[in-house]
Amino acid sequence: MDESAPPRSWLDRIDEIARQHPDVPVLTMADATGEILSWRDLSWRSAGVAWAFAACGVRQGTTVSIQLPNSLAFVLAALAAWRLGATVAPIRWDLPAPERAQLVALARPALVITEAGGGDGEMAAAQVAAAPPVDPAGFWPMPIAVPAWMTASGGSTGAPKLIAPKVTTAMGEASGMGFTGGRSNFADNRDHRHPVHLVCTPLYHMHGFSLLFRTLTEDFRVVIMDKFEPEPFLDLVEREKVNFLALVPTIAVRLLKSPTIRNRDLSSIENVILGAGATPDWAIRELIALTSPETIKLGYGMSESLAASFLRGDEWLEHPGSVGKVINAETLVVDEDGRPLPVGEVGELYFRPTNGGEAFRYVGDSVPRTLPGGWASVGDLGRLDAEGYLYIADRRTDMVKTGGSNVFVSEVEAALLQHADVADVAVIGLPDPEWTRRVHAVVQLRPGADPAGMDAVLRGHCKALLAAYKAPRSFEFVAELGRTDAGKINRQALTRAREPQSEREQA
Repeated sequence: MDESAPPRSWLDRIDEIARQHPDVPVLTMADATGEILSWRDLSWRSAGVAWAFAACGVRQGTTVSIQLPNSLAFVLAALAAWRLGATVAPIRWDLPAPERAQLVALARPALVITEAGGGDGEMAAAQVAAAPPVDPAGFWPMPIAVPAWMTASGGSTGAPKLIAPKVTTAMGEASGMGFTGGRSNFADNRDHRHPVHLVCTPLYHMHGFSLLFRTLTEDFRVVIMDKFEPEPFLDLVEREKVNFLALVPTIAVRLLKSPTIRNRDLSSIENVILGAGATPDWAIRELIALTSPETIKLGYGMSESLAASFLRGDEWLEHPGSVGKVINAETLVVDEDGRPLPVGEVGELYFRPTNGGEAFRYVGDSVPRTLPGGWASVGDLGRLDAEGYLYIADRRTDMVKTGGSNVFVSEVEAALLQHADVADVAVIGLPDPEWTRRVHAVVQLRPGADPAGMDAVLRGHCKALLAAYKAPRSFEFVAELGRTDAGKINRQALTRAREPQSEREQA
């Protein structure tokens, strides 16, 4: 190997595949356009967009902000930015204008891609999609983007910020997605040349975004949904013979509540990556039963790329509730005063990357939670067992302290979601004169379910599964919970909106 040769980028790899089999389909849009791109199309069209971006001042070290729903323009814009060595900053396209403006101000992009365009420094999605193809040979060697992306955060906490993880577009470097060796390699069992990846999560969220481009560099064919719905999703799995899926917990639960899923042909599915930290145990068991223990890969990670863990379904069955062993960092569990806790006790999780250096930085005024010695936290609570397996309890800011006891809202939500009439739920803590904070459930019932008397039904359901003090003391029924397409919900906003109100309460 010539060590003096410039490092190869993800776009070098995509162009290489395009030269190997230019006419093989690579990208299918499962939207109203139904557009299908070959490898040549993807390579040449993204190069054409890059020429247009360069004319707008995009170059190595700058940022391109993409504010689009799942679309062909989104994919082409990201690839074009990386061709020029620019960082990509995906931002939710449907955010309120003031919040979106805050994030754009933090990103300081050279170019913003929006649906309509027209503003200063903006380009419309239609302009991206219509850019004429260009021979990508003119871009070689391509610069490396450092970082590859910046992630907009704040959907859960209400505090907008950008996260810049230590991820670059250089081939051979850690991708920041936690895949190492055969243990978690989703391509292990494929017996065909172009396995199919169905993207069902929004591309502004790192879960869908990072895995889309990771699988492209591994010669997958990618099918992209513009928006997840259970039945169209299952139709695509059957029709496209999908091999690889990545699911967030809310999507997994919605799928399992589909009335047709148990009659569907899921035999093509070889690998499912499942964010396991907030996925109810009952849902994991059902997914394993529908596929196989070897098919399900459960994991834990965060936008900061501070740490990651993975385990396969058969290993999870031996360690139920676990998200695996952390594979790229040391783990420390501490109490509220920062003192280390013994094995088995729940506390705040701090991680220290084993490769040294900072794993991420926040852009703006946000400051990471740290401890001396290079430890950092993103606010998750959890525990380690004697074998080193990690178990996630909750977010530090989501835990409810009621009557002197700690209640982890994810545990209560998992119990409620087992009830057939519950479509979605968010559990929060509200002020209470007797309990200081009481456990309150905001419930979205399945269509057609009658909320009359449901308080008592759901409280009894929870008490059959949980300790009595964890069962919600008050309930509220809403038509729509208001999650984002990525499954996020702003609990602080839910709490603030309800704190002055008197809620229905039952002794």
